[in-house]
This record gives sequence, structure tokens and C-alpha cells, in this order.
Amino acid sequence: MTHQGFNALRESEGKGFLGCMGAIVALAALIFVGIKLGPIYYSNYVFEEELKTVVSRAGARYTPDEKIIIDIIELAQKNGIRITHESAGNNIKVERFAGQIHIRVRYFVPVDFLILRRNLRFQIELSSFTAA
Repeated sequence: MTHQGFNALRESEGKGFLGCMGAIVALAALIFVGIKLGPIYYSNYVFEEELKTVVSRAGARYTPDEKIIIDIIELAQKNGIRITHESAGNNIKVERFAGQIHIRVRYFVPVDFLILRRNLRFQIELSSFTAA
């Protein structure tokens, strides 16, 4: 191999190392974000699926709004979502009109990304026909 061939080989080795390290850092960051956000989005998914049952049940037979709100708060607490009786007035809306019941639940989950703290905001809107 010529002298120029060795120089080209040395330069390409450094680029390959930096590219590999960049890929490892990017993969580690992706795993970190997945570990932080995965459980939050899974809780939201489970919470929404359980809310569908509450809305269907409330539509099938008359359930007072206060009872629906209490059921939603219990489901939220079961799924690690911070909705309390005090904040329910701002976070949970139950409306009945045109033979339907509409429920809207809003909440946020604080997430700490070591250098950045953000609030993930969720809104779930569901409706069901009423039996009456």
C-alpha cells in the first residue's frame, strides 16, 4: 500500500468511530425518552379504554353526573393520573343533550427529562347515546 493509502485509511477510521459514537448516543437518548414517555402514554391508553366503559354504562342507564365524576376520578387514580375531587370541576365535564351523554376529561402529566421539565397535556372526549 502506498503512503497515500495509509493516510486515507487513518482519516476514515476517525470518521467511522465518530459516526458509531453518534449512533450510540442517539440510541441511548431514544431509549431514555421511551422509558420516560412509554408508561405515561400506556396509562392514558388504559384510562381511555376504561372511560369508554364508564360512558357506555352511564348511557345505558341513567347515572347522575356526580357519580360519573367520582367513577372517573377513581379510574384516574387507579391509573396514576392526578385528578382529584378539587380539580374535577376544571378537568371533567359531563354534558347531556340530544339523547347523548358527552364526557370530556383533561389532565396533564409532568415529565422530567433531566435538563428539561415539561407537562404532557391529554384530552379525552367520549360520548354515548342515552337510554331515556
